[in-house]
Amino acid sequence: MAAKSSMTSAVAPAGPLTPRALNGLKEYQYKSSGYTLLDELHTPFWDWLTSQLPMWLAPNTITLIGLLGVISSYLLSVWYIPDFVDATLSPHPWLLALNAIAVVVYVNLDCIDGKQARRTKSSSPLGQLFDHGCDALSVHLLLANTQIALAFPCGRLNSIMQCLLYTPWMLAHLEEYHSGQLLYGNGLVGILEANYALAGLSLMSAYAGEQMWNIPLAQVLPFLPSDLLQPYVLRHVFLVIATLGCLSIIGGQLGRMLGFLTPSGELTVAEKGNKQLNRGAVLRHMAVLAVFIAAGTVWTADEQLDPYQCRLANSSYGIAYALVATQLIMAHMAKEPFMPSRWAYLVVIIGAVNSVFRWISPMHLAALLAAGTLLRYLQYVSAVVHQVCAHLGIQCFKIKVHAQ
Repeated sequence: MAAKSSMTSAVAPAGPLTPRALNGLKEYQYKSSGYTLLDELHTPFWDWLTSQLPMWLAPNTITLIGLLGVISSYLLSVWYIPDFVDATLSPHPWLLALNAIAVVVYVNLDCIDGKQARRTKSSSPLGQLFDHGCDALSVHLLLANTQIALAFPCGRLNSIMQCLLYTPWMLAHLEEYHSGQLLYGNGLVGILEANYALAGLSLMSAYAGEQMWNIPLAQVLPFLPSDLLQPYVLRHVFLVIATLGCLSIIGGQLGRMLGFLTPSGELTVAEKGNKQLNRGAVLRHMAVLAVFIAAGTVWTADEQLDPYQCRLANSSYGIAYALVATQLIMAHMAKEPFMPSRWAYLVVIIGAVNSVFRWISPMHLAALLAAGTLLRYLQYVSAVVHQVCAHLGIQCFKIKVHAQ
């Protein structure tokens, strides 16, 4: 929902953003592509839905409502299935159905907040930051709920899949940093399809039970040699499909950023600002993000688990991921060097090292790091929103009503 702000700049309070970064927001222009047929089919519905909204409803409020729905479904999942797999093997159809509804509502509200901003003439860099900042947090929340739908126990395989699913989203915003263009898909499959797939998995489990994913493949495909299929269950079919999809997306992202494929876009002089943009910078950024995701993968691969340990470790990593991603988005919008939070790296590295050497209780450490990471994330987000609002002379959840 981005456009140049016409608001009068004000003196911003002290915070994470420098005056140069705040001034860099003035030249920000949102560019996106890669929309799919499903996006086009939804556009008339989104246009109609937006037209039914009151003119006083702030776009960021729409975004927040969708996120709060996902957070609510996540917290209910934490309450009823804290370790992702119910030890009693009891089905939870209502919870899984609620998770599916939360995904569908979130992604559709996420697609109309920008339309509401243009309709009410309230587009601003804050809207884009708030939108994608919420998306960064929802990545972990939605994948955690999907892990419950798949009855996917914590461990090495789960952590590898988490790594593969986290990487494309982060690389999409790194590519935007270097090209100025955010790709929502490849023209065939995009964000909307991915979210509907997650909702579909939850609905399937709501109907047939989470344990459907533990059905041996030898029963599903009896015409194939049973010895070949013996170690595998239905869940592995989803994992293979997801792996191939993620690797194809990651390959395209790396190819475009490293110059082996046609870049998705080109920055103007004004858009370059103070960014680090040569190939060496691309490689450094990739390496920095690779270290972060690798440490998180090692941490969440621990298979010697105490109760609640896996959930706490995943939450810490997910929130730290959202913090780093939000800082990457902010660096792009402000045209500044990308300098991710040292706290986020410290959290995942400490967690990873302790999961190997077990110097202290992994569960107690995960609880401590989860609390600290959540507080650091909330502090950063609230400070940035406060600074940007003061600089642009706007409010986050209140807009001036214009004639329609």
